[in-house]
Amino acid sequence: MATEARLPRIDFSGVDPSSPGAGRWAAVRAQVVDALATLGCFDAHYPALTPDLRAAFFDGAVKELFALPADAKRRNTYGPDKPLFGYLGGMPGLSNDYESLAISERVEPQSSSAPSPTSCGPTQTTPASGTQTERTTASEVVHGAARRMAELEEAVQRMVMEGLGGGKVPWRDEGVDAARVPDGSEVIRHGTHQDCSMLTVICQHGEVDGLEVQTGDGQWVRYKPSSPASLVVMAGKELRAWTNDRVRAPFHRVVVGGDVARYVAILFALPGLRIQAPAELPHCNDDFMRFCIAQGARHEDKLRDFCGV
Repeated sequence: MATEARLPRIDFSGVDPSSPGAGRWAAVRAQVVDALATLGCFDAHYPALTPDLRAAFFDGAVKELFALPADAKRRNTYGPDKPLFGYLGGMPGLSNDYESLAISERVEPQSSSAPSPTSCGPTQTTPASGTQTERTTASEVVHGAARRMAELEEAVQRMVMEGLGGGKVPWRDEGVDAARVPDGSEVIRHGTHQDCSMLTVICQHGEVDGLEVQTGDGQWVRYKPSSPASLVVMAGKELRAWTNDRVRAPFHRVVVGGDVARYVAILFALPGLRIQAPAELPHCNDDFMRFCIAQGARHEDKLRDFCGV
C-alpha cells in the first residue's frame, strides 16, 4: 500500500530553456540535481504547458486516437529494431487493459500529420469526414504539447550536466508515448520497473492518479500533482549509468482504480548513440534495452546485471 505524498516540487516559472544561466537558472539547477540524486524524480511546476494546451492535446487528439479500432492503431509500428515503439497492447508483464502508442524521434508538425504507417499523429485521430484544416490544427496541438515537454527535458538535462560537471549534453534522441489505462478496480496496471531512458517527462491528464514511486528505504509513495501545471521528471537507468550512479533511477509502477480511464503523455529522452566510456567498458543503449526485454518482467536491478555499475 502506497502513502499519498508530494514529490519534491521545483518551480520552473521564469526559467527560459533557451537562455541557460539567466534568471533563476542556478537556483533551480541546484534543486534539480539534489532531487535526482536523492529520489530520482520531482514534480516540475511548468506553466509553459498551459491548461488550454493540455486539454486540447488530451481531449482533442489522444482520446480520439485510442478510440480507433485496434487494426488502425497497429499501423503505428517501427519493427523489431524498436520493440518498445509503435502500438503496444496486451504486452507480457503488463495488464491486458494497458495500451500505448509511441512515436520515435522528435515530434515535428510534418511528422505528426504525414499519412504513413509509422505515424500516430492527428491524421489517424480525426474522423474520416474531418477537413484538412481540422487535421492540421490537431497536428499543431500535438506538436505544441510535445515541444513544451521537450523544452523542459532539455533544460533539466543541461542542468544535470552542469551540476555534475559533465559539460556538453551527450544525447539528443527522443520518443513520445501516449498511454491509456482503462476503467477497473484498483490493480497494478504497469508493474514495478525502472525506465531505460536518460530522462522521462510525464504529463498526467485530469485528476486520475496512479503513479507510485519507491523511495530509497523501500517505501511506496503515490504521486499527487502539486498544481494543474505539474509534470513529473524522472531519471532513467541510462542517466544513472552515465553519471556513475550519482543519480537515482527510481523503481515505479502504475496502480489505477475507479471508473475513469487514466491518460498520460510521456517523453523519453534516449541516447540514440553509444555512451562514451573507457574502451574496456563500452555501453550501448540499444544493447541494454534488448537485454532488459530479454530479461522479462523481473524487478531486479538490470543495470547492474548488464554493466556492473
